[in-house]
Amino acid sequence: MPVPPVADVMRPDLDIIDPEPARRRRRSFMVIGAVMVLAGAVGFAGLLNASGERSDVLALARDVSAGQKITADDLRVVALPEDPGLKPMAAAKKSAIVGRRASAALSQGSLLTSAQLTGRGGLKPGESLVAVEVKRGMAPVDALRPGAIVSLVTRPQEGDVTGTDQRELTEVSGRVVKVGAPSSSGDVVVQTAVPDAASAAVASDASAGRVAIVLKTGG
Repeated sequence: MPVPPVADVMRPDLDIIDPEPARRRRRSFMVIGAVMVLAGAVGFAGLLNASGERSDVLALARDVSAGQKITADDLRVVALPEDPGLKPMAAAKKSAIVGRRASAALSQGSLLTSAQLTGRGGLKPGESLVAVEVKRGMAPVDALRPGAIVSLVTRPQEGDVTGTDQRELTEVSGRVVKVGAPSSSGDVVVQTAVPDAASAAVASDASAGRVAIVLKTGG
């Protein structure tokens, strides 16, 4: 029986497959995917722009303590969509704000509003600055900070008789602007913002050493 040639036995009858079309299809899918991602990003940006006009406003670049003078480095400009419910300070007012003081503690990243500011001297309209020298033990000196809300209470003079016509300051609300260093006797001068109408009475009683300072809750 004749033996077939070796070449006919070893050669399989298989189709030759070219892998190149599969690679080309994968590249096509990658290109299409990239185009779709780019189109989505452009569409999202368009929606943001269409959501409303944006304006430059001021935000805090770092924490600012109550009573601290605001510097240019404390502020940064951010762009926000206009919202009637928000009333942040416009970026154009930055130069006018530098040098004013914070009426309360301000946190980094928060928007700046006019209600968070006091005058360049630490005073609001209708306030006067009074230096109150308090005796040792008549104020929680270690707890007093600029911006703290306090009550100024006048103690009776020695020998005062109840029911006399002598004018007496009972209690006046105020706000700490600055706390001085204690003297050798332990007395401390506290610069306090008080209403204009009460400033003369506070100054008079403070000069007599009769004023005590009470730190209010949340102050």
